[in-house]
Amino acid sequence: MPTFLFNKFIVAHLKNFMYFCRLNIKKMKNLRFVVSCLCILLLASIGLKAQDTDIQGYELKFLAPNISDNYLYLQGYYGQEAYVFDSSKVKGHKSFVFKNKKRVMPAGVYTVTDRFGNEYLDILIDKNRQFSVTGVGLDRLGTTATVEGSEENTQFAEFQKQWASPDAVAANVPQVFYESMPESFLGHYLKAKYYINPMLPQADKGDTADASLQYQQLIDHYFDHYTFDDARLLRTPVYLDLRNYFLEVLPQDAQLMKQKANDFLKRFKDKESYEYYTALLLSLFDHSVNNMVHDQVFVALFDEHCKGKTVSTIPDDLQQYYQRSANRKRKLLPGETIPALVSYDINNAKHATTDIDKEQILLWFWDADCDECVEETPKLSDFYNEFAAYYNLEVFAVAITDDLEKWDKFCKDNDFKWINVNYYINEPNYDFIDYFDIIATPVIYLLDKNHTIISRNFPLEELHEKLRVKN
Repeated sequence: MPTFLFNKFIVAHLKNFMYFCRLNIKKMKNLRFVVSCLCILLLASIGLKAQDTDIQGYELKFLAPNISDNYLYLQGYYGQEAYVFDSSKVKGHKSFVFKNKKRVMPAGVYTVTDRFGNEYLDILIDKNRQFSVTGVGLDRLGTTATVEGSEENTQFAEFQKQWASPDAVAANVPQVFYESMPESFLGHYLKAKYYINPMLPQADKGDTADASLQYQQLIDHYFDHYTFDDARLLRTPVYLDLRNYFLEVLPQDAQLMKQKANDFLKRFKDKESYEYYTALLLSLFDHSVNNMVHDQVFVALFDEHCKGKTVSTIPDDLQQYYQRSANRKRKLLPGETIPALVSYDINNAKHATTDIDKEQILLWFWDADCDECVEETPKLSDFYNEFAAYYNLEVFAVAITDDLEKWDKFCKDNDFKWINVNYYINEPNYDFIDYFDIIATPVIYLLDKNHTIISRNFPLEELHEKLRVKN
């Protein structure tokens, strides 16, 4: 991608991104989300700039009747981003050419669009970069187009014509074309875009007897439609929905997710795709703030695929950010021991978690100005009053607010009987907010008597389940 287009791409997307942040930052109360979104944008942008490693020069001629636009554009793709690759002035309302003798045009799928972003015609760039398309009606599928000088686009145009027919789905047109050219770039693209995947079982209508088996098949074969040794697929509109698979399809079990994430990355045989999706997965799991399962996956992925290595899709400053993030998350994983907390109550009396003579300790970081805290803290109090003795449990409630009067009144109004301390009274023995990575409240940690982390950030409805594990 030329420097001037790359810079325009960055500026435009950053403006949109910052507008989004201004609209949502108060709702998010989560700076990490902003950083993660920016990381995703930078990863895609850096990838665009780095891909100029293909054949130099191209000349693509188009002849179409009655074009109403003065300019048309050639839209390229990289990962989950689309960008303007080139533009052309329309001559005589019927012809336009995308041409550059020196510029590299990476292999991939490109789309002819107008200034409003309406998509008219897809073309495929692989072996040929000098060809002509005649009779194109700018009808998105190019059903009237004929191609000269590009066998792959002749085949692609024929596919698009057949795919536009009324019985295309019944005839399984993508499958037929794929099976006729399974090793070609067009075959790989059709398989990935139209999910040609014979490995997934098809259930009989109304049959739920083998639902569990089918679910396992879905987990094991979700990405079988994708050809992992073809980096050209990065430059197509194909979108591998990692968020859906890892956050929705997979059971949210740390060991399983780590295994599947590693299995996914190890399937890539080309370095470019491997590094692109490594960066994408790291960003995906770093996005989830104070999610114990996702933090375990992030740390494992960073250690396996990023730590001490150079990943071209991750710039140095982002690599350093991930290193800090991994170190921060690592100390808060299950089985890790936290340092004792010392803080002060409204009367300046000192309280330490090491003074608690209970089998289990619940750390509750909250704020009397937080709506969720105001709702959840009295619920926790009711649980404590009823079950603290049964579970041999103590609550060490740390308020993260400098409005001492409001906090003290709320505690007294609700008759909290646990240990009530405040981060802003005197000096705590260390920075709890930084150590526990508290960006939004409430935050909950369950510890054993040795200050070892059992669990964290779970709904209060799961308290019985979490505590029963230790009794």
